[in-house]
Amino acid sequence: MADKKMETPESKAPSMQVMAQYIKDMSIENPNSPASIVGGWGAPETNVQINIRTQQLKDDLYEAALMFRIEARVPKQDNNVAFIVELAYGATVQLKNIPEDNIQAVLMIEVPKMLFPFAREIVADATVKAGFPPLYMQPISFEAIYAQEAQRRQAEGTDKADTKDKKKA
Repeated sequence: MADKKMETPESKAPSMQVMAQYIKDMSIENPNSPASIVGGWGAPETNVQINIRTQQLKDDLYEAALMFRIEARVPKQDNNVAFIVELAYGATVQLKNIPEDNIQAVLMIEVPKMLFPFAREIVADATVKAGFPPLYMQPISFEAIYAQEAQRRQAEGTDKADTKDKKKA
């Protein structure tokens, strides 16, 4: 008898497997140190910009990356820059049995939700190493970002998979 692979319901179930998570790019600038650290500047106001980038690598293999630019300025010091953190944090994921119409939502909502806690920790550690208290980014609604981007793409008639959202923390 020939061996036959039996298809089970589990083999047809939608799945997402993380193949790797990684820092693609990272920088931190502390342009006004040491004054920004020891000068009693007070608490900075932070502006967090978020982009989500996705790409298909091959058949069922995709990359999703969170791109952060965080700029902290101090109003009491003529709005001088305290620090700037830029982080691109990505993951390579394998998606199986996910309907084509849902792939972009998985890449722009589910993968970022999984990556965010790691990126948040990296940013907090970076600000500490730059001499500041840890910056813990507030939770982000990736569903809202995806819906906003879908509306924007629909209005523009494009199908681009990058999103931008600006938040004040």
